Amino acid sequence: MPRFLRILLMVLLWLILLGGGFVFYWIQDANRFKPELEALIEAQTGVPVRVAGDLAWRLWPPLQMSAESVSSRYQNQDWTVGRLELELDALSVLRDPRRWRVRALRLVDARVQQDDDVLEIETLAVRDFSPNTPAPLRTALVYTAASQQPLPLGLDGTVQFDPQSGALALNGTEFDTTEAAGTCDLKVTPRSPATPAPSARPEDLLPVDALRSNDWSGTCRLDRLDLSGRRFSNVTAILANEAGSSDTTLHFADFFGGTADVNLAVDARTTPVRWTLTPDLKQVDSKALLTWLQQDLDWLAPLAYGGTLRFQGNSRNELLTSISGQTRFDGGKGQIDISAIKQQILSLAGQLQAGERVQRWPDVWSYQKFVGDWRIERQNHQLDFVLDNLSANASGTYDPLADDLDVLAELTFHNDPALPVFDVDPLLYDLPIPLRCRGSLQQPQCLLDAQKAQRIVAKALTNPEGSALRDQLNERIDQEVPAQYRDAARALLEMLGNGGNAAEENPAPER
Repeated sequence: MPRFLRILLMVLLWLILLGGGFVFYWIQDANRFKPELEALIEAQTGVPVRVAGDLAWRLWPPLQMSAESVSSRYQNQDWTVGRLELELDALSVLRDPRRWRVRALRLVDARVQQDDDVLEIETLAVRDFSPNTPAPLRTALVYTAASQQPLPLGLDGTVQFDPQSGALALNGTEFDTTEAAGTCDLKVTPRSPATPAPSARPEDLLPVDALRSNDWSGTCRLDRLDLSGRRFSNVTAILANEAGSSDTTLHFADFFGGTADVNLAVDARTTPVRWTLTPDLKQVDSKALLTWLQQDLDWLAPLAYGGTLRFQGNSRNELLTSISGQTRFDGGKGQIDISAIKQQILSLAGQLQAGERVQRWPDVWSYQKFVGDWRIERQNHQLDFVLDNLSANASGTYDPLADDLDVLAELTFHNDPALPVFDVDPLLYDLPIPLRCRGSLQQPQCLLDAQKAQRIVAKALTNPEGSALRDQLNERIDQEVPAQYRDAARALLEMLGNGGNAAEENPAPER
């Protein structure tokens, strides 16, 4: 080997040995770089930090630095990180410790707490992170709002952070949690709330402080949404919040065979919190929907339902007792179990000797028209519906906390040849039949209101228009009542007429 080549090789060998020894000596005391590391993190994230534990190097590629016990107090949030790992560009470390380039960042056992809201980060990894630039993100965390059940969440996508505004943007980010999974484009920006939030309570449904101190907007496409034991797919969620005024819209492309749009507006700027719920259901399979809602009613129809309901408060009980609004349903053409109504009509029909036709009704009625309105003001309810030639007007009270129902309904049969007709004796046409329902909502006890029914029959007998009714009843007495009882029957008929006048002058008090 030529001499100059041997000399060159020796020089290179010494340079490698000296360089390696210098690097080893230079980086062996990693703790002396704490100020540089703290400054680096604050420069790239806008968050001032303190490293209380030791720093350590890992030399084999890629070059990594780890830090133990990192903490910060930022925007009323307390941050603690069990372990922080930084993957560094080796050349940038050698050139200038103040200008390190971070290729990847990983957090282990991190915790962010704001008041009673806690975010626990099991692991978080970000690559090629720099301010205002999208960076690959993968994390597994658990969020626990004040007094709420923990919500585990996994994210895999890109994140962009603006240190000046504190805004965090997720772009095309896949998420997976216990009740939903899909992809989101979402931007969250912290703000200083105009007024302090009320103290959180164990029964609160929403973290008011989080709504007031963060703005957000975005769209999520849900591949899976689990609600009360039912899995829905192809759901779109549009989310927005500004200073505590939030708006969320869910669009179900397939909701029990139909479609559903549900909008929930929440105003957390006031106390109490105000909610507005606007459902819009179209062509929904009523039987499947009622089964999901655990309602024992045999009803098969393409259901449409819409309206507006308003609530106040931030607990289940407060919402239940403050509900108000109006909704409307249209059952199209379908079938419904009418056995409960049938039994009540038989009671009055029997009093007028007109029960034979009612007895022949089927228990499941095939109808052409079924529409109705429901109006509510706290515990006061008004329900009106039309089922073919039967109309009903019901009003009364319902206490949801005590599950106590007290409603008076009036059923009226009309003679409309354009619709399927409930076959009743002509004596019952246009007579409001009173039913009093009391008890629980699931199992109400509905009985004919005898006193009100007597007044209705008496009124029909005594009105000038009721002479035909009286003649029909007299004819029936002659045809169907044994001779020895006919005088008694006519006396009863007269008593009903007189009782009707007395009842009208001194009506019994109603609940």
